[in-house]
Amino acid sequence: VHAPPHTRQPTTTTTVRAAVAAVLLSSCWGWTVRGVLPSSLPSPRSSSLLARAALRSGAAMSTMRIIDTCVNLQDQMFQGIYNGKQRHDPDFDLIMERASQNGVERMIGVSGSLEDSRESLQAARKYSNIFCTVGVHPTRCDEFDQSGNSEEHLQALGRLVEEGKGKVVAIGEIGLDYDREQFCSREVQMKYFQKQLELAKGFQLPIIFHNRNTGGDFEKMVKDHRQDFSTGIVHSFTGSTDEMRGLVDMSLYIGINGCGLKTQELLDMIREIPLDRLVVETDAPWCGIKNSHASSAHVKTKFEESKKEKFVAGKMVKDRNEPAQVVQVLEVIAAVKGLEVAEVAEACYQNTMRVLFPSEC
Repeated sequence: VHAPPHTRQPTTTTTVRAAVAAVLLSSCWGWTVRGVLPSSLPSPRSSSLLARAALRSGAAMSTMRIIDTCVNLQDQMFQGIYNGKQRHDPDFDLIMERASQNGVERMIGVSGSLEDSRESLQAARKYSNIFCTVGVHPTRCDEFDQSGNSEEHLQALGRLVEEGKGKVVAIGEIGLDYDREQFCSREVQMKYFQKQLELAKGFQLPIIFHNRNTGGDFEKMVKDHRQDFSTGIVHSFTGSTDEMRGLVDMSLYIGINGCGLKTQELLDMIREIPLDRLVVETDAPWCGIKNSHASSAHVKTKFEESKKEKFVAGKMVKDRNEPAQVVQVLEVIAAVKGLEVAEVAEACYQNTMRVLFPSEC
């Protein structure tokens, strides 16, 4: 798999619009794109297939700058494996190419366990446009006690942060999930949420948060520890407008993917998110926008797809979300807010840079 070049020149119209957005946001100046130089070029055959597929789908080389703030890089679907069965050849190279064509300059491999964290860091070291987080998802926090030495398990996470300086950009995803207590009790979740908040404090890193149906417990915990971490993103947000405002009041950012675009109520909430507190993600290979979602009418960019059983190189796999489709999330948000897609994209890019790459701002 080779990460493709990312050097593109924006059109005049897009440049002006993006520059205005940058002035308003007062951060991360400049239009210099930090390119990704591949160790070798993709094969002519794969590049040709990709180009033809892009033309057929109506996609064009994007002039927007986008960071996908949540991708599950470890998921076996990216290797063509579904429910333990190999359905098609690995196509991560083409996934990366499609992402680049659609303006995705960086992606964040978000981790859910110690082993995930190791794999995310391995991928981030291999590809210069991939960065990662280190942390244990709330529904998997039993792994601390099951390890036989919870403190050593926590220290192992810390060692990964140390080893991955420059590539590990946040602690996460951590938090609380009361919808799935069958996997981990809320008592255990609370205990290791606090422990990982302390980990973030020690390294002065931002946090990628997870929050599901916690009845105020999540917000209280974050408030109690807010002085201990720089900032953070509440990823895959699907809460109410009031919940969103409470998080924004704590100077946190709101991460939106297809799961947050299902209903009209959620679209109404998104309309109220301040543009300077919004970031976008796919949570790929999950959380794509479905035809049944209230947001689907606002999607303009279409991609050719094939079923996994009839895989065609150069086409997306039906029902497998991927980073290129973050463009669709931006299109929906722009339509709901009555803004240009490029303006929303640039604002989200600037926001993400401030949170995860502050030294470049």
